[in-house]
Amino acid sequence: MKRETITLAWGGKCAPAADSIFQRGLEPAVPVAAVRVPRRAAVPAPLAGQWLRPEPLDMCLDLWKIWMAGDADRDLGIKTTRFLNGGDGHSVDLYEAQQASDTRIAEATDAMIDSMSRIHAWAIYRLSGQATAWTFPNASLSEVGQEARGELRKLLKKNVCTGVFF
Repeated sequence: MKRETITLAWGGKCAPAADSIFQRGLEPAVPVAAVRVPRRAAVPAPLAGQWLRPEPLDMCLDLWKIWMAGDADRDLGIKTTRFLNGGDGHSVDLYEAQQASDTRIAEATDAMIDSMSRIHAWAIYRLSGQATAWTFPNASLSEVGQEARGELRKLLKKNVCTGVFF
């Protein structure tokens, strides 16, 4: 039996090729009914270009960590879009506007952390890598850290500056 050859925009002639799968008289080595294919649970794989929304608490803490490091201005003062602004003084530099917004979020997060109890604030500092030692030997860092993150989430939800993320 001959199959048609499928080509993409091929105008020439092809030699007929015998396809051994469709020849009569050949049986598969293993019966098809005996072959068992394991089924996997239908879990949608994330797409490569799919954007996943970050956790609001983690986003606020990331901005706070950058602000605490004092390294928010990584370009050493060189503003790449400064020359695109008009000379009237009313134009907006998007880089500076984003940096000002990040600074406001970080300052609000810092204020909310400072308003927490000492053990919870220290747990946030320790979990964020701002502190190196856990100074509460009678308390578990993992338990207190979960409580502190829950309390900080409540405080950041109530804050005017950070509440829009939750």
